[in-house]
Amino acid sequence: MSHQIIDLVNKNFPKDAEIEDLRRKFFVGPGNDKTFRKWGETAMELAFEWLKNPDEHKIHADVSLPELAKIMGEIDIPELGEKIDNVFHECREKILNNSVRINNPRYIGHMTTGVPWFSVVVDILITSINQNQVKIETALASSFVEKQTLAWLHRLVYNNNPDFYQSVIQNETIALGNITSGGTMGNLTALAVAREHALPGLRRQGLIKSLKASGYSNVVVLASQRVHYSIEKSMGILGLGEENVVKIPVDENNKMCTDLLQKKITQLRKENVLIMAVVGIAGTTETGNIDPMEDLADICRREKIWFHVDAAWGGALLLSNDIKQVLKGVEHSDSMVIDGHKLLYLPMSHGAVVFKDTHSLDLLRHHANYILRKGSVDLGATSLEGSRRFNALKLWFSVKMLGRKGYDILLKKSLQLTLKLLQLIDEHEDFERTSSPEICILTYRYAPAAKQAELKACSKRKDRKSCRELNEKLNIINIDLQKQQRESGRSFVSRTTLESTGYNQEIVVLRAVLTNLLTKSEFLSEILEEQRLIGEKIVKSSTAFH
Repeated sequence: MSHQIIDLVNKNFPKDAEIEDLRRKFFVGPGNDKTFRKWGETAMELAFEWLKNPDEHKIHADVSLPELAKIMGEIDIPELGEKIDNVFHECREKILNNSVRINNPRYIGHMTTGVPWFSVVVDILITSINQNQVKIETALASSFVEKQTLAWLHRLVYNNNPDFYQSVIQNETIALGNITSGGTMGNLTALAVAREHALPGLRRQGLIKSLKASGYSNVVVLASQRVHYSIEKSMGILGLGEENVVKIPVDENNKMCTDLLQKKITQLRKENVLIMAVVGIAGTTETGNIDPMEDLADICRREKIWFHVDAAWGGALLLSNDIKQVLKGVEHSDSMVIDGHKLLYLPMSHGAVVFKDTHSLDLLRHHANYILRKGSVDLGATSLEGSRRFNALKLWFSVKMLGRKGYDILLKKSLQLTLKLLQLIDEHEDFERTSSPEICILTYRYAPAAKQAELKACSKRKDRKSCRELNEKLNIINIDLQKQQRESGRSFVSRTTLESTGYNQEIVVLRAVLTNLLTKSEFLSEILEEQRLIGEKIVKSSTAFH
């Protein structure tokens, strides 16, 4: 330690009594069991009060963004610690009361949903033991739990024989995958492996030397127009460029057109471009559709291209023996991502990436003298992340609590809600469905019956200009409708833009995500009626429709 630091410490070193007081208050087991239990119970009361919402708070608090900025605008770090009851009170008033109530049964707008109550308790355990998954010396039993959960996921995807998993589940030399912070890190990991597989030695000698030595003019990844933005983000991080995600058009069901994929592969090969990977999507973020996995697998096998599946949304369907057939073909992938904090109903944040070949992650294996020594059992050796929380316990605990049967019920309930909303929309003359759902996501728009009739008429007479103008007006209406519904706070549905609706232009659509187990069928009718009333009011006040 430098003399400068020693002098600074000795100059204002705290008194022994001050150290002992802080130690007893916050760090010893605790020093005062009654105090610990009291505030633990207070925290749980706040958590359950928020989850149960007895005062029936709206989804969004009546607070503006500028007001929130002002509430959280204190720039000075507190000089002295405050009493815990004051901190709890401030947390409740400023944070909890102004948080999005995603567990509200009328919140059907995004992929983040309410979680089982036991998840709250699991987070307490994870924080209490505070294991760091980077190293066996900082994560003992948790290292083996992580390997077990990865083996479970790997078996869901690739379904090798039991003897295989018995031999690899706790094999210190094998990494079947990584537990990650989410789908983005999972996709980045998979593409990093694919890059090293396509250009061996790149991670050490760099992209410029590797590409020059390879003789290729460029490196690309092929994916559909519905690809998640994390694929582009990953290509940027990997130094290959976001623009080198070549997007293949989708059909009317938002699935990648495999004939166009094959044509693009043939074209790129003629142009001396290296195709690093093809990405198939098992549950598109916008519409919940699934690419033709078996066809993609056949193309990649024939063309010798790395096949990666982004199943962040839909991977959980593999837990249901009845539903998993819709993912047939993912077992041929070289890598696959699943998000726990989506259809596995885990709290933020949790994801995983698994690899078919048990040696794929060796391409990323790294070492450090002080922690990731060669030959030691270090789960951090194949992860792009360093320090990692013991998030594997979330999945381990949830699987133990729910089992396949519990997850089967959750997934089927979500699909049932999706079919119910589909039925309501198809039966309502003032709404138009804009996609055919597969995994719990449905897009539609408010389009009054008279306007739908006008659209059919101008389409019949091939009056593209009139159709385009009318759709642009409906786009404005649906944007305003979604904003007003969100601001009202009674219910929430998100929105996006699609080009695959048959109108040959971009259409603004409402996007419902039906994963909330608390949502009842009658709530869906109420949400549609609220949208109809808002839309009707907007149309009446709009000069564009008069």
